[in-house]
Amino acid sequence: MNTFGKDNFNLVAVGLALLHFLLGLLVFEPTLFPGGDNAAYLILGEALRTGEGYRDLFLPGTPLHHKYPPLLPLLLALSGWVGGVIVAKVLMLAFTAGVVWVTAHFGRRCAGKRPALAAAGVLAVNPTLLEYGHYILSEAPFTLFVMVALWLALRDDGKGAVFAVVAAALAFMTRTAGVALLVALPLAWVLEGRRRRALGAAGAAVAVIGGWVLYQRWAAPGRGGYLTELLLANPYDAGAGSVELSGLVVRAAENSWRYLESVLPQTLAGPGSLGGASGVSVALGIAVAAGALAGWALRVREGLRPLEVFALLYTGVILTWPPAWTDRRFLLPLLPVVLVFAFLAVRRFASRAQPWISWAVPLVVAAFGVVWVAGAAPDRIACAASYRAGRPCDHPASASLYAAARWARNNTPAEAIIVNRKPRLFYWHARRRGDAYAFSSDPAAVMRGLEEMGADYVVVDQISATTGRYLVPAIQAYQTRFELVYEGGDPPSYIFRLLPGPASTD
Repeated sequence: MNTFGKDNFNLVAVGLALLHFLLGLLVFEPTLFPGGDNAAYLILGEALRTGEGYRDLFLPGTPLHHKYPPLLPLLLALSGWVGGVIVAKVLMLAFTAGVVWVTAHFGRRCAGKRPALAAAGVLAVNPTLLEYGHYILSEAPFTLFVMVALWLALRDDGKGAVFAVVAAALAFMTRTAGVALLVALPLAWVLEGRRRRALGAAGAAVAVIGGWVLYQRWAAPGRGGYLTELLLANPYDAGAGSVELSGLVVRAAENSWRYLESVLPQTLAGPGSLGGASGVSVALGIAVAAGALAGWALRVREGLRPLEVFALLYTGVILTWPPAWTDRRFLLPLLPVVLVFAFLAVRRFASRAQPWISWAVPLVVAAFGVVWVAGAAPDRIACAASYRAGRPCDHPASASLYAAARWARNNTPAEAIIVNRKPRLFYWHARRRGDAYAFSSDPAAVMRGLEEMGADYVVVDQISATTGRYLVPAIQAYQTRFELVYEGGDPPSYIFRLLPGPASTD
């Protein structure tokens, strides 16, 4: 096995990427992820493809979009000429297979062949990477561009540095968290004394970041971006306010423990596989994180280079993010680096008399993924068969909302404004514009938001607790302003027509 890996490294790397792609097809979900960001990307891609510009077609007035950078929508606009949602999902799977292949080559340059193949092998069967291989979200292309940039930055030549900066720019134009990479490259090269290279990278970073910021200010004057959201205590509660510096420190400490006890273990083994924050889950998270930290320290002994600086900066970003968004999707772009660092440490500290340890540890970690695939595959295969038969296997609450959206498409005016908790997904099925209701505990504030939006209808769904917390009390407080026009699904969704006239609490 060792000789094969040594003499046929490229073949093994391709084989692991192909294994990931095939497993991705085995656990493939043809339905849309219920979060809503995927629909946003699809809508932006549709807007670009149809010549309507970079616009949020689902919002009243179809304003210019200013939140997500445009690279993924551009890719979806191109894939849309070939096919619809399924083609876009296969494209995401191709990206995650690319992550496996690039990780092998990145790991070989960073840590050696054995840790590289171990990391790529674990990624090939990793539940989280497989899941995001069929979600139309930024994680798959972003992770690929990040890994390509880090791989190229490990090359000790000017051409590699140039292409690393290009890949970093592509990462940023896929997701603004790529700013950590654009900052890491010039900062690390300054520390290494490569001032000319650092200056070029800094100039490119200023151009890319500055260009996007200028576009945002032009497209949406006065609107905050991700930095504003970073400082929110709770993005789903407008009354919670912002956090101060001390609050960010406390948040980072709380997020660190949450990543160790649940997010990292779930990323490695799949959600729910280890029973939440159980002893096994915590032990796995601490062990892998400790190994990654040891591997990072081993690399830092030789100097702070782009890889080490990026790992530090990106970790800081996800630890200070609002706890409501602490999730596997934010850890995923760092996962290949975490695995390579951890297996580097295992390789370095394993006893020379027992070299099998450097293979046994990755096999144990990979086993979690194999078990997850074996458990998930039967239901996923059944889901795909149901989808082909015209019965999408969406979650019941989502299926209920989509049924309400289809009713709205056939029974409301084309220009109707329909307020609901998932306006992007609702638009995808209903082709009716709208936005979310105000996240306020004051019914009067919610009503003002509906009127200012020009709402014609509102949807009461069973998807999010915020509907019961904010929208339902407003309907109850102003009952004479609402008329029930639709009820259906299990659990039921409701559509109310918003009636004209003065507000009343009768």
